[in-house]
Amino acid sequence: MAYSTCCGAYTTMTEMDICPDCLDHCDWESQEDIEERERDEQAENQIEEIKINKLN
Repeated sequence: MAYSTCCGAYTTMTEMDICPDCLDHCDWESQEDIEERERDEQAENQIEEIKINKLN
């Protein structure tokens, strides 16, 4: 399922390229893309935490 980057609406018909909520042309992200970005952010936060702990 794809999520709109403008307002968070979801659709299964991204080929229409129109957001079903705001009726504007939107960019779309898949749930997998969102989950991957969240995993990357968590990994970066863990690395930063390790660096901070090493300084103390």
